[in-house]
Amino acid sequence: MAFILYDLETSGLNRRFDQILQFAAVRTDVDLNETHRLETKSRLMPHVVPSPQALLVTGHTLAEASSPSRQSHYSMMCEVVDALASWCPATFLGYNSIRFDEEFLRQAFYHCLHPIFLTNTNGNARADVLNLMRAATTLYPSVVHAGLESDGRPTHRLGAVAAANGIVSHKVHDAAADVDTMLGLCRLVRAGAPDLWSTFLRFSSKAAVIDFVRDEDAFAYFDYFGRPQVMHFLTRVGISPRDANAHYCLDLASDIDALRKLDDGELAARMTEEPRPVRRLKVNASPLLYPLWDIDADRFLDLTEDECARRASSVRGDPEFMAALTRAAATLEPTYASSNHVEEQIYGGAFFSDADAELCRRFHGLPWEARSDLVHRFQDVRLKRLGRRLIYFESPHLLEEAERRAIAHDIAARRHGDGTYASPPWMTIAAALSELESIKAGLTDAFKKPFYDLR
Repeated sequence: MAFILYDLETSGLNRRFDQILQFAAVRTDVDLNETHRLETKSRLMPHVVPSPQALLVTGHTLAEASSPSRQSHYSMMCEVVDALASWCPATFLGYNSIRFDEEFLRQAFYHCLHPIFLTNTNGNARADVLNLMRAATTLYPSVVHAGLESDGRPTHRLGAVAAANGIVSHKVHDAAADVDTMLGLCRLVRAGAPDLWSTFLRFSSKAAVIDFVRDEDAFAYFDYFGRPQVMHFLTRVGISPRDANAHYCLDLASDIDALRKLDDGELAARMTEEPRPVRRLKVNASPLLYPLWDIDADRFLDLTEDECARRASSVRGDPEFMAALTRAAATLEPTYASSNHVEEQIYGGAFFSDADAELCRRFHGLPWEARSDLVHRFQDVRLKRLGRRLIYFESPHLLEEAERRAIAHDIAARRHGDGTYASPPWMTIAAALSELESIKAGLTDAFKKPFYDLR
């Protein structure tokens, strides 16, 4: 399968309310030889106030990010979707992408009425190169070296890891340069630690993870943050009733006999105490998993391969105990209040119907004059709201004067945090100016003035 390595730079860190300003991707063949490349930028959407700190880090100015010479966010995302779709099927790779880039990408697809789960459906898979680097520097330290902070502490920041391994990065926090750096690190692992590379790719598929944790009574899970013990020995006991991608796995180092003696209330309380006996394994987050026979004996510490197998067999042969552990683990599942902001409703409702998905597909191929009528036909109110907003951004003259004025008023209120938008979850002009004043680095007038002009 091909690989698509991608990176993006954004207007801030809020994955629901900030936006992508720069996107870069490289497609490679199975041997990591580049076959295609894309780099593209967009201007700010009218309702988005960027974080000054984010622009400073990525080397953008507000004037550049707002320039009419840049294409719109919708136009950029259509370009991205067209390129990625033509390069698939593929395994998508990013750096810290599962927690950050992937969510920005899904949010941008959602805003622009494109399929949200492009990177992990229709034969595609995804994995996080940051996880790969943490495993490589831990398990194969002679192959890949961790980066170092100025005070000597190890780090896995992309630029630092690249520097520690002789990979030259010409520009930090530039999407295209970061993709090239990431590609260099992947080639290093593939050549020097082929077993790790193989495991990394195997579990980029959610289906492969599900099959593995279901079929293996006991298995090893790599957790960099569990140091000094990085291999943890688990057996799956159940699945979250609220999230089918969250599988509950009992840590076989736990005092299993003591857990068996607890009632439901005591077991739920035990779930909150460290070390927690049950881990919440996300099967769609490309975890690094191993069969027990693949683990060196010294990694088992106080356990052995046979003891792990014996404990796992004991647990799996006790359905009532597994059900009790699952009920207890489920008490820790987070609950989220519903939001009135369409940006926060991306996962808040049912999946879009087949009819709405077909209308979304047709939306992009119609002239703007015909899209307004189509938006009225969406069944899902989220799509109606997003579709009307896109029309306002791209062809406002197609809307009635009253609706144009209402949307413009709403955007102004959002940017200033007025009325019902007091204390909003997004960056307002006042918050941006406050952040600007807090930045200690010497800022040029050219950087600061466009922010002051927002008042």
